[in-house]
Amino acid sequence: PFVRLGLAAICAGVFAYDGFVNDFTYSGASVRFVRSVKTAVLIAIDYLGLDENDAEYKTKIKTLHQKSADRLLQTCLLNGGLYIKVGQGFAAINHILPIEYTKTLSKLQNECLPTSKKDIQKVFRKDFGQLPEEIYKEFDYNPVAAASLAQVFKARLHNGEKVAVKVQYSDLQKRFVSDVATIIFLQDVIELVFKDYNFGWIMNDLRKNLVQELNFVQEGQNAERCANDLKKLKYVAVPKIHWQHTKRRVLTMEWMDGCKLSDLNAIKKQNLSLADVDVKLYEMFAEQIFNNGFVHADPHPGNIFVRKNSKNGRAEIVLLDHGLYEELPANVRGPLCEFWEATVLRDDAKMKAAALKINVVEYIKFAEVLFQQPIRVSSGPIRSKLSQEDLDRIRKVAKENFGLIMNTLREMPRSMLFVIRNLNIVRSIGDMHGNVVNRPRVMALYAQKCLYQSDRRSPLQSMRLMCRRIYFEYCLWAASMRLRLANYYFNFLYLVGRAPESAKTLMRDVVE
Repeated sequence: PFVRLGLAAICAGVFAYDGFVNDFTYSGASVRFVRSVKTAVLIAIDYLGLDENDAEYKTKIKTLHQKSADRLLQTCLLNGGLYIKVGQGFAAINHILPIEYTKTLSKLQNECLPTSKKDIQKVFRKDFGQLPEEIYKEFDYNPVAAASLAQVFKARLHNGEKVAVKVQYSDLQKRFVSDVATIIFLQDVIELVFKDYNFGWIMNDLRKNLVQELNFVQEGQNAERCANDLKKLKYVAVPKIHWQHTKRRVLTMEWMDGCKLSDLNAIKKQNLSLADVDVKLYEMFAEQIFNNGFVHADPHPGNIFVRKNSKNGRAEIVLLDHGLYEELPANVRGPLCEFWEATVLRDDAKMKAAALKINVVEYIKFAEVLFQQPIRVSSGPIRSKLSQEDLDRIRKVAKENFGLIMNTLREMPRSMLFVIRNLNIVRSIGDMHGNVVNRPRVMALYAQKCLYQSDRRSPLQSMRLMCRRIYFEYCLWAASMRLRLANYYFNFLYLVGRAPESAKTLMRDVVE
């Protein structure tokens, strides 16, 4: 009994010391670690107990996917912080992961847990030495948005200007190292159990980028650079930063009204065209990816607003949350422009040549990672809209070629990883809007433009660009016409009763 009492006293002392000195940083990390390990073990046991030869395997695996996804969601919400950020990242790769996971984890975009008034005041006292109500004329403690790393509040400066104040969770800086270590440890264990799993190296590579998001001074600088880079796109708005009210954990910026990209009803109520919104969205990110190379790496719908321009009545894109960016160097952007255009045109030789410039050998797999669909060089142009059957086929192909896909990701320049994330999220936004615009084509045209980008384009460059665009449009028209003629031909054979049994399959292959 004395030994037990001694151990209990030591544990209580350690816990009390951690609470008094470190605000329970290490105790909290231990709880999150145990909770995460428990979730991982339960999921692993469930999957290892599943028999692929079971007659009801397909039904059972879908039920298990949903059960495991629910467990992950609850664990991410309870652990908060980085766990939510990682969960959001997995939700974006819906062309590889089962739909039960991506649909469930997508709730992390809106279900982040808000913190207390006391917690907010604690951050302000430490960073400013003052309370929010002493710094701002008005400060509403009810958050207008709660994200994985911070909350956003509405406030008013002493000059009467309305601002948005982004406040980081008070313990996030302290818990970051332990949480990253836990997530990497769990991924290493998962790789030992499930040989096909191979995402751990990505987390190791992206760790330094995630640190950027913890520094709101860096985010403010990113916002100003983004605004300068996109100033030629008059339909893009970026909030102005108020530096006198900004610290490492508090960011004060111009308040901008608008509705989320995911709020289709609000967009329609403003009488805005979804096609106009999407073209501007695609061109905005094409400008970042293909031209200036400073790429927003987290453009989910909560970070992008739409509003009506008071002068012309057309859509404006408001780009928010500038914490995570990636630099894409010029020696990658040029070949990427060429590769994107060549892939849309299904030009095998040019695809291969452009990919080799960035040391990518598996150029077809690279194209499939970029466009999130199977690429067959001999078939028609890249499609923007995929059916559920197409998506199921993509997941099947991804599962069968998982090792090759992961090798391709390792092969490509490291700066492309966040660009892939950007393209994934923007593609999912297009799906949400019903794919009213051909995204690959819009971005291919912008890539062409960037190949001849200069402040003063020479007459020869202008002529080359015009010829390239004419040829591009001709190739797309020719491919579309071939598909149409093939369709007419098969329909005629059906009418006269001469169509072969395999006609439908042949037609589907031609279209794909």
